[in-house]
Amino acid sequence: MLPKQNQEFWESCRENTIEIHPTKYPIKIDWDGIQRICKEQGVVLKFFMDSDKKQKVMAKMILNPKGNSNPFQSFIGCTLNQCAQLYEGKLYPCTFTAYIEHFNKHFSQNLQITSLDFIDIHKPNLAYQEILNFMAKPLPFCRYCDTMKWQHIGEWKDSKKDISEYLE
Repeated sequence: MLPKQNQEFWESCRENTIEIHPTKYPIKIDWDGIQRICKEQGVVLKFFMDSDKKQKVMAKMILNPKGNSNPFQSFIGCTLNQCAQLYEGKLYPCTFTAYIEHFNKHFSQNLQITSLDFIDIHKPNLAYQEILNFMAKPLPFCRYCDTMKWQHIGEWKDSKKDISEYLE
């Protein structure tokens, strides 16, 4: 979407000292063109975790549809809770919580999100400390993750959109 952004977007990035840190997946994206646009617009572009220099690898992140995993153990073993997701005005600590509705719909599952699994960023008087405290502890949704069984499975590739990619 970066090549389609208007001048107002780029001005806002510059004025607010916004840096863009995408992960460089091996998919058809004109990264050279994006780098050129960012340079022309005076906006810093850095690839997340040097993903422009390293081969992108995949991990199989096992879900537990029964929801009987230990939330604390799942949280401690999680690598996804390092990258917050802002989706529809709600801040989630990981991608699974933010986008589980798509998994549920595609695979006819019912992994539940509660109001304790996100923070509404439009909440009156939302304090920075409240966000930090929220991000630093397990959520009810953590019961659906079995992080102790997560494993690296090799070179990154497109999903086959099969539920076996998420279950043991």
